[in-house]
Parts: sequence; structure tokens; C-alpha cells
Amino acid sequence: LFLVAAASTFFVVDGQKCVMRGICDMDGTRAPCVYDGEPKVIESASARATLEGVCGDVLGNLSEPLCCDGNQAEDFAENLESAKAIGLDNCAACSVNFRTLMCQMLCSPRQAEFMQLLTSEVNEDKERHVASMNYYVTPKFVRGMYDSCKDARSKIPSIALFNFMCGRWGSECTSERWLGFLGATPADGGLSPMSVKHVLSDQDHSTPDGAVYKPLSLEPYVCNQDRGSVKACSCDNCKAACS
Repeated sequence: LFLVAAASTFFVVDGQKCVMRGICDMDGTRAPCVYDGEPKVIESASARATLEGVCGDVLGNLSEPLCCDGNQAEDFAENLESAKAIGLDNCAACSVNFRTLMCQMLCSPRQAEFMQLLTSEVNEDKERHVASMNYYVTPKFVRGMYDSCKDARSKIPSIALFNFMCGRWGSECTSERWLGFLGATPADGGLSPMSVKHVLSDQDHSTPDGAVYKPLSLEPYVCNQDRGSVKACSCDNCKAACS
């Protein structure tokens, strides 16, 4: 994924490198292609503008090389519209945290630092696509993401957002169940084109082949506090904002 020799025994993830980039169709599923290389600039101005609208505030300068291409940007923007339609934007902190998790996975130029390819498959066009992977992320970020969304309402005020965004768990959603749903393929009751296991850890993870992965560590937004241009959520969507 993202391995650079650093010592006689270990490989450490350092610099910019990708795990996946582009879309490889597999039985009607638009799964990401395996790509073990450096990030590339998205050439299409319209695709960059699309990505700016969904990931610009969490990824920064999108004119720099990234680990996603224009087709992925457009696919993600389309999928995100579905989440917005059910109420993702009702709480800004929830939206930013959720998009951070997804945009980092999709496009981060340091993708291979915290993502580990587990298995891949080859389609009829001889393209290799990602079948399963590990996504290393800190418990603090995941807890913060969940906490910012757990009280959010859907577009139907009487129904919680998680009734639509946590699969079969609905209102019984927990942070672990939410991640499980987000990383599940349709065969396992989810919507992901690949199987993603979110590995929660504060520590670097060493593999038997000497690779070292560093969990994505970002400060989550809190739903009852302003932070920059992101305003605190309403009492209806964040119980902590009611006091």
C-alpha cells in the first residue's frame, strides 16, 4: 500500500502513496481499482469542482495530487447527495466528521499510511479491484464522529438519522455498528463496493511482512461547539446543545 524502507527490520509508511485509485467495474459494482503508486492531480476542472463541494473543507488543496480520480469524485458526490437527502446536513459537525472519514479514505494523498489492502479480485477486463481492506483510525475520532451524529434527526423530524444510516440497527446504532454498516458490502447488508474493516487503535500496527500502519488521527468536530465556519448544531440535533 504505502511502504517505504526505514530500517533494517521494518517498513514504515512515509510520504505520499496510494492504495487505490480509479473505478474498476465488477459485476455491476463500481469498486476502486488497486493502485500502488503516487497520488496524481485530477486533471478535469469540473471533477475538481465536484470534489471541492464534498471534500474541499476536509482535504484542503484539491489541486494537489490525490489518490482519487474524477470518476470517483463524481460517484462520491452522487452518493453523498443521498445522505444529504435523508438529513446528514441537519447537524454540521456530523456532516463534517462523516465526510472526513469518507474523503480521507477515498482521496487522501497519504492513503496508504492508514489503509491496508487485504484482498483483491480481477474483472473481465483484467483490471484488479479492491475486495477488502483495513482502515486504521483512532478511537477518539470515531467516538467523536458518532457522538456528533447520534442525536441528529432525519428529514422527518420524528425519526433519527441513524434509522436510515445504520442499516438493520436503526435506532440501536452504536459507533461499532455504524462502522460495520459503512464497511459492509451489499452481500453483508451494506452498501460499500468493497469490504472495509475499521481498525480502531491509538498505536501503530505492524504486519508480519514488516509493514507499519499509522491510524488516521484527526480532531473530531463537537456538535455543541462552533469551530471556524462550522456552527454548533441545534438542540433538536444535538442534546449537548440544549443546556
